[in-house]
Amino acid sequence: MSIERTPEEIAAARLLADSGLVQRRLNRDLAEVAELGRNGVRLNPRETSPTLIEALRSTADDLKFDAPIVAATQTKRHAVELPVAERLSGSAIGGYLASASATVREGTLFSEVTESDGARTFVFRRQARETSLASVTLSAEVLMEPNGRTYLTAYGWPSPPDTPVHAFTGTAEDLLRQALIDLDDRDTPLDRPLLLLWGTRLRAGGPVGNDGHRVQVAEGIAVRSGELGSSLMQAESHASASGGDGWYAACLYRSLLENLFESYLGGVTFSLVDAEDIDDLDEELRENLPRAHAERAAVPNGVPEGHWWWRTAVSG
Repeated sequence: MSIERTPEEIAAARLLADSGLVQRRLNRDLAEVAELGRNGVRLNPRETSPTLIEALRSTADDLKFDAPIVAATQTKRHAVELPVAERLSGSAIGGYLASASATVREGTLFSEVTESDGARTFVFRRQARETSLASVTLSAEVLMEPNGRTYLTAYGWPSPPDTPVHAFTGTAEDLLRQALIDLDDRDTPLDRPLLLLWGTRLRAGGPVGNDGHRVQVAEGIAVRSGELGSSLMQAESHASASGGDGWYAACLYRSLLENLFESYLGGVTFSLVDAEDIDDLDEELRENLPRAHAERAAVPNGVPEGHWWWRTAVSG
């Protein structure tokens, strides 16, 4: 393992050094939710399903989570799943809730379940554009209690997915070109160029680009090595939860990294990441993914043979 302190260890040290930091951050998050002015939604449970769905769509901008702390927690966990433009629209929590509202208002009703006590759960899905070359499926889950109180319970990628979450259009060369542009733009989070490079690989069926492209990618990643470390941490977090509905995120993040390493960085990889960290990540996947019982239809077409984690997820 690396002898340098990880971002998690640094964060833990800051928390220990400042006992009030957690409370201040919590207060800030709660204030941010309050400033959004969402009034909440209450529906008439005696109405027919079409009427309730129309009412949900018309009041989507007032939808909120059951409590402000839930909104803050869900944002921290799932905002990265949104397209860059939506996650960076205004405040973090505001952008996340605005995206959820758009999915309820504009998306397709995917499912509706009524419990024995009269509670109903509605799930809406929407194809959101990441760029003109890539899109992501987003899923908003809304609960209406028997008394009519209605609120969001989950938002982000479908969990579990039953079809590929991400879709790519255009040629592999188009995707590579956009990935290089995004990589050079420090205001674009690293996960998007990594996603586009992954789409490049899926579309082409193999690595794309010449030595000049590989040098450009390597130089761009070297400048953004801190973000690469964060991506590895995210992959580790998803791997630890990959035995259930989190299998897709775990497999995707592992493939984003592996595609970067094998297609573009080569020997440069281990000057940027610790080989033992990758081994630990793979060990987590081997241990947890067999319990996932993933849908084979959710695995993207064109996954390289060496990306064994996808097969492990669906063979459980």
